[in-house]
Amino acid sequence: MVKYAVLAALLGGLPAAAQAKANICIDTYRIDHTDAPDDTALLITMRDKSVYRAKVQGGCVGLSNNVDGFTWAPDPGTNDICGNLFTIRLNSTRATCLMGEIEQIKPPKR
Repeated sequence: MVKYAVLAALLGGLPAAAQAKANICIDTYRIDHTDAPDDTALLITMRDKSVYRAKVQGGCVGLSNNVDGFTWAPDPGTNDICGNLFTIRLNSTRATCLMGEIEQIKPPKR
């Protein structure tokens, strides 16, 4: 059955929803620390040493040199942050930045 799904995907036979990447959600209690190498992304290091990149939609002026940190609100009723579904607010300027896709860039250490 998997062979047919792969073949159908290659030929464009699956609906767009089935071809889209799954949205990644992260449990905030599993986060060890975050870094902002520039104003376009956050690097999220987990307790298991895996690393995720959360892209910023349209950039976030001041994110990389923000010394007072930022605040985010997990999805209501959960401790999760999910790609394309959360914002952060810079504590120093109160600027709100819309976060985009989350992708894993380093697997957990074994």
